[in-house]
Parts: sequence; C-alpha cells; structure tokens
Amino acid sequence: MANGRGLEFGPANNPIELPTDLSITYIDYDKRASAGLTGAVPIDYAWAGSGSLAVVLGRRDYDFAIAVQVAQYVPNLLGWFRGIHGVLRPRGVLNLSLPDRRLMFDAARFDSTIAELVEADVHGYDRPSVRQIFTHTYQALAIEPVQIWNGRNPNEAPLYCGEDALALAYDNAINDHRTGAYRSCHCWAFTPLSFLDVIEAATRLKLFPFVLNDLTLPTVGGFEFYVSMRRDEVEDPRALIDKQISALHYIKNNILRVQREARLLFGT
Repeated sequence: MANGRGLEFGPANNPIELPTDLSITYIDYDKRASAGLTGAVPIDYAWAGSGSLAVVLGRRDYDFAIAVQVAQYVPNLLGWFRGIHGVLRPRGVLNLSLPDRRLMFDAARFDSTIAELVEADVHGYDRPSVRQIFTHTYQALAIEPVQIWNGRNPNEAPLYCGEDALALAYDNAINDHRTGAYRSCHCWAFTPLSFLDVIEAATRLKLFPFVLNDLTLPTVGGFEFYVSMRRDEVEDPRALIDKQISALHYIKNNILRVQREARLLFGT
C-alpha cells in the first residue's frame, strides 16, 4: 500500500508503527484527550463517534483505519462504525482490537446488547451516558488477565473501587451528566461471540455497513480479540446484507468449531 492514506483512533502515546510512506491522520474524542501524557502524538481531528466523520475530515478516500483498544470507549458504537465506513474507499479496511470482558476487569459485567447500542445511536451520544459511566465505575473488578488465566475466579475478586464503588458510581454519573464532563470509560463489554451477535442484529437493522473479514480470538495469556472489516464494493442493499450475514456466520461457525475441539482435546 505504497503512499496509502489511513486513520488511527485514540493513539495516545503508543501509535501503531507503520511504514514511513503512509500518511496517517490521528483522531480522538478531543484534541486534548492525551494532554499531559508524555510522548503523546498530536491529534489532528476531534470526533467522538456521532455525526459525520466525512464532514470533519473533508474527504472520503482513506485506505484503512486502525483502532487499538478504542471501540469499547466509544459512546455511540454504531455511529462510530458508520462514520468510519463513510470515509473509507471501496475495499478500505478497519482493523480493531477489543477486550474480551471475561479476561479482564469487566468480567463481572453482562454482555452489551443490541438494545443498548440502538439506544446510544438514537440519542447520538457524543459522551458516555449515565448508565455507561455508572456501570463502568461500579462493576470494574480488581483483577488482571494473568490472574484469570492462572485460574482465579473473577467472582471472587473485589471491586476495583472498593466498598465505595456504588456511591462513587452514582456520584460520577450524576456529576458528569450535570456538568457535561467527558469521562473516559468502558461503554461496552463483549466476548467475541457476543460481539458477533450484536453486529449481526445491527446488520439486519441496516445499522452496520461493514462486511467482516476475520475475527481472531485472544491468545493464551492475553485479553483482546481482533476484528478486521471492510467497506465492500457491493452497494445493492439486499446483496450487501446477504454478504454481511454470510461472513458473520462463517466466522461464528469457525469460533464454535475451535471451542468444540478445545473441549474435546482437554476433556471438558
């Protein structure tokens, strides 16, 4: 992809190392999102995920987009996907990583639902909602991925915010709602399969425009899964949905096959 043009979301002080002949534009919810963070790269454009990204950038010809451990922080995930899709050229790719909630401090949370994604989209959230802030603050556990991989039961882990978690969650959510402050928090919690389920529902509602290329499960000792998706060349709505659903089912069946093989291999 010589002289390609791409986007990276939420690079902070750890942007992806890419060939020097690529043109990279950095985006975050605010140009000052990483202010005070040593080594943070300058943010070119501010965009929180609702509204048109094409209007913000003034172009629609990007070859790729990258988001490493960013999507779970986006208040309006469906709007964010649509915005990125709208600035990629046909066959342009979005590659992202997400935490598998079972393997980190979100282990006590329920999987995010399509109803919650639709709610955020209808309201056009451009900052985390009361529910999103409250859930993140109250249900976060004091546990690390390595502890879970070593056999510790997350249900036995204490709350990250301790005995004051409930009151703190309420205060954070209400105060931020009143002041309009932007609190960085995990707005969404997924497993690989639950992510595919909500994406399939969003696809059937015509709220998710991408076609998935692949989903890679977490490695042993890790906590994140990787998703690759593309802006397909197909434009006919019915044909596009058929292609999206076919790709989703193919990836989901591969994951289920791997799970069955693992259970047989280890006798569980």
